[in-house]
Amino acid sequence: MRALVVGVLVLSACASAPPPKPLPGGPLTVSLPIWSTDQKHSFADDRGHIVVIDAWATWCAPCRAQLPELDALAKQWAAQGVRVYAVSIDTDVNAVGPFLLTLRLDLPVLLDPGAAVLTPTLGLQDMPTTWVVDPGGHVVLAEHGSTIAAVTAKVNLMLASPARP
Repeated sequence: MRALVVGVLVLSACASAPPPKPLPGGPLTVSLPIWSTDQKHSFADDRGHIVVIDAWATWCAPCRAQLPELDALAKQWAAQGVRVYAVSIDTDVNAVGPFLLTLRLDLPVLLDPGAAVLTPTLGLQDMPTTWVVDPGGHVVLAEHGSTIAAVTAKVNLMLASPARP
């Protein structure tokens, strides 16, 4: 009986846990090259918007399956100001173009060869990984694996929140 009470207390504490704390050092401010241009995108420019960042690679089968889903979500959320970025971590950036031609995505594609930025900044460990960033620039969700259901639920919840700026 005592174990049941402790289990209930632990579960209820998890259900009412506060939102994740911002990353140490403040909001996300890194910049990454934009594929097929000489420009960089700074995530600081996305302040005031919900942002979804998806790490993928041409060699990752679950990534290949997930990218079209993210592309569809990006189109669905565009009118509400949500910004979705697909970040290739391929070390051979020449592999990205042919790969993208097969998928015909409208997502903005950024480059992070070898995950040199995403690993130390966002703690990338598994592929694919998708992060949701709040309008203040803080990561509020990191989802590992080939499903984006949690990402979709989190963004939709944020969009429905009356506290949106």
